[in-house]
Amino acid sequence: MEKYELPLVIFTVLSQMSVGMTLLLTWRTWRGQIEGNRVMWLITGLVLGVASVAAILHLAHPEHAYNALINLRHAWLSREILGATLYGAMIALAFLTKGHKGAALLASLFGILLVAVQGMTYAAPAMQAIANGLTMMFFFITVWVMGCAGAPLLKLNASVAALRQAIVVFIAVMVVAPLIWLSGGTVVKMTAHAWLTSPLWLLSLVCAIAALALTLRRPMPRTLFIILLASMLLSRLSFFGDTISTIVNIGHLY
Repeated sequence: MEKYELPLVIFTVLSQMSVGMTLLLTWRTWRGQIEGNRVMWLITGLVLGVASVAAILHLAHPEHAYNALINLRHAWLSREILGATLYGAMIALAFLTKGHKGAALLASLFGILLVAVQGMTYAAPAMQAIANGLTMMFFFITVWVMGCAGAPLLKLNASVAALRQAIVVFIAVMVVAPLIWLSGGTVVKMTAHAWLTSPLWLLSLVCAIAALALTLRRPMPRTLFIILLASMLLSRLSFFGDTISTIVNIGHLY
């Protein structure tokens, strides 16, 4: 993953945004604030649809995408594709049932499962800095941030406190993680230096801090969503492009 995997960046960020929106819809449906609304579930499904198109474009032979499901027993990538398919099916069910509570709950459960599987898929052992719970943490923070930020797309009022807390947690993890890596082994230290000197990492933080400041305004500007989406995309580009693998300098001294 030592290059900027744009299709994977779009797929992971948008699919996690869709999960965040699903969790928001489910929460408010069970609280009785939403009832019989198909449009919201359609929007959530469209976000996942765009993410899925990006995932397919990542494949060398998109016409053979179904082959990715043949190794469910051993490959997390196959499980990720199955998870995305099942999650999409649950969104469709929620759409058809006009956001029935049971269907909404199923969509949320399968969405959480999808993000958990993604956390395992991209925590590659060769990427020592993120071959742990950090990957899943990054992904669930994206769910939190973009789920709250995406509320206006669903014509819902955003929870300002939840959004602000999510942004603060995102900034903290993005800063603390590479600082911790500085105390690691050679490859982990290389990842720390790559992140801390990356314009993508820095711009992601700048966008997040700007978004945090905008949450103090009333009403919150519409540009807030765009700024947060840019922050998530930039951080994910750094995740895929600036994380160093153990294969670096293979055959040479570190």
